[in-house]
Amino acid sequence: MNQVAQPGAWSGGGLWRYRRDLLIDGDPVTLGEGATPLLRHGQVWLKLEGISPTGSFKDRGASTAITAARAAGARTVVEDSSGNAGTSVAAYAAAAGLRARIFAPEDIVAAKARAIVALGAELVRVSGPRSAVTAAAIEAARDAYDAGHARDDRFLEGTKTIAFELFEEMGSSLTDVITPVGQGTVLIGLAMGFADLVAAGRLERTPRLHGVQSEACAPLVRGAAIGRPAPVVPQPSLADGIRIPEPTRSERSYAAVRYSGGRWLSVSEDAIGRAWHEAAHAGLLIEPTSAAALAGARALNLPPSAAVIITGSGLKAVDRY
Repeated sequence: MNQVAQPGAWSGGGLWRYRRDLLIDGDPVTLGEGATPLLRHGQVWLKLEGISPTGSFKDRGASTAITAARAAGARTVVEDSSGNAGTSVAAYAAAAGLRARIFAPEDIVAAKARAIVALGAELVRVSGPRSAVTAAAIEAARDAYDAGHARDDRFLEGTKTIAFELFEEMGSSLTDVITPVGQGTVLIGLAMGFADLVAAGRLERTPRLHGVQSEACAPLVRGAAIGRPAPVVPQPSLADGIRIPEPTRSERSYAAVRYSGGRWLSVSEDAIGRAWHEAAHAGLLIEPTSAAALAGARALNLPPSAAVIITGSGLKAVDRY
């Protein structure tokens, strides 16, 4: 078992700087992910994950998950995704010399669909509810390696490194972190990383973790009082990356917010749109999903020691501005 959170043992650059604290076997499959910048923006700090190799934080998880897949002898990996995770898995599978089958909703954003295909993966569009996409991927994984970001904990080993970087950048001055939440891949990863740091005595307590969803699809927010996602009928949303009506690992998402003393909130489409365009007018092309977190930060009136996770690049959605 690897020991956890040994900052004195960290060396090198990027995500794999934290190799000794990642429960991952095998030679790293890397495209230069991690080490994303922290930028002051108004009253908060922004962690700019959109500069990652394929334009989203999912590259961190894909790097660790595909490293583990290759070490396990996989030849084909399977993922189901609304776009970003599929793009990341397609890229890292290509880098590892593996085949990838990406299952996606019929209405996947066109730019993300083109990226998946350009990276050499097989894109399988699935009609029906989002749960049908997941079911199709799980069925396909009977004859392949399941690298699904919503199921494979090795994916979370990558996303927890965001917490390590925030610790190195801000230390104990970091009081709050706010992130958009669909499947909870960032939120749970943050909770894991900060828990490692607390266990190692490097932090006294985890920063408050806040989860934001769009009012158009907010099962976790609506079910927060009972600790179980509420049934929802998803409506069209700018924040397509968190339009997940039946999130997996919901109990871990709820635990991350509850134990840190954070809050759940949903924001309107108008608020997302305003935050998205205001960021662009300040020189920041961010994915609309990330704008939900900016809108949430504004609603929470967070202190200047707060960080917002900008999960993806606006270049993925430039045709929607």
